[in-house]
Amino acid sequence: MKKLAVIPYAKKPGVAKIVPRLVAWAKQNNVDMAIPKSDASVLGLPEYGVEKENLFDDADLALTLGGDGTTLRAVNLMGERNIPIIGVNLGEMGFLMWVNPDQMEDVLDRVKDGRFQIEQRRMLVAKISYKDGHSIERLALNDVLVGRDEFGRLIKLDLLVNNTLFCRYAADGLVAATPTGSTAYSFSAGGPIIAPATDVFVAIPICSHSLNNRSLVFSSTDKITIKPIYKEPASKVGVSVDGIIVDRPQDVTSIEIGLAEHTCSFVSTGGPDFYEALSVKLKKWLSLR
Repeated sequence: MKKLAVIPYAKKPGVAKIVPRLVAWAKQNNVDMAIPKSDASVLGLPEYGVEKENLFDDADLALTLGGDGTTLRAVNLMGERNIPIIGVNLGEMGFLMWVNPDQMEDVLDRVKDGRFQIEQRRMLVAKISYKDGHSIERLALNDVLVGRDEFGRLIKLDLLVNNTLFCRYAADGLVAATPTGSTAYSFSAGGPIIAPATDVFVAIPICSHSLNNRSLVFSSTDKITIKPIYKEPASKVGVSVDGIIVDRPQDVTSIEIGLAEHTCSFVSTGGPDFYEALSVKLKKWLSLR
């Protein structure tokens, strides 16, 4: 390992305490380190600060310090690069963060010595089309959410599966999730938990105003299209990809979603398997209620 890209939640309690250990490990092992400039400034490490667009230049590994949102931020910054990620959990749950702070140096030693495996996670690709014919594409590790851009108002959405109309929902919204994202918003909306290695994705209506409120699981070759039904000229539709709001909500005509060819890589160093770790985290979640 020659270079480590570090993405911290700089203002999160605990991050400032763990960063000096990380700096010491990097110096001891002759590993270069890069941190987004704004975060490096907050942490008092301006010498490691770089512009976001250069953060992953020549990086062998991305290390996230915080919660799941920090890892999603790293994936967003990474774009179509596929640099392996390790998440150090400094939050409450951390379904994307499998390393505890006291394990950090040991896990980094294992990676440096080549004692690790790479786990590939499928991502969603969403094509968002607008009234003027313009469209954009976004990748999602967790989920794509479509809903009314006003709190407390129902939205009507047509769901097409492989270009065939499946049903019309009157709901707060609709979320499409990867197996990785099945433990995030999808889980809160009543969706199934799906093992990360499963080659599927799922769509879940949010607070559907009908009896048709079941989750739908799709194969790797399926494509779904969500079409908002505008009843009022001023109606707005909100779209978010991994929690990041997409602009121009009032102009969205359709959102086409399917599994992407691009994957996201996570480092595995031989810890508990998915089901063991999930059981621990769900028990922890229950204790926090």
